[in-house]
Amino acid sequence: MKVFSLPLLLVALSLASGCQPKWLRLDGSSADEARLEKAKKTCRVDRKLAALERAREERDDDMAKSSTNEAKMLIKEDFDAVERQVYKEIDICMHGEGYKRPS
Repeated sequence: MKVFSLPLLLVALSLASGCQPKWLRLDGSSADEARLEKAKKTCRVDRKLAALERAREERDDDMAKSSTNEAKMLIKEDFDAVERQVYKEIDICMHGEGYKRPS
């Protein structure tokens, strides 16, 4: 089973990275790739998303260790709040750099 888990993980990660939202300029025009990468670096988007993924893994571990549904729901609610905050920080910074997520 462990032989299949690593390739499955790699496929899942590649799909997840391909599903990241595309960014548009605030006026709705397409983003210039070089400027977009600079804005993402300024906003530390990759670092924040990597930290969020680590938090997601910790959440999964904590939920697996939880013995009650109430404890699992509290863990889930805490993570959901963290996730919303991370995306809010990214969106605010990227807006300041002149980008927005498509609607």
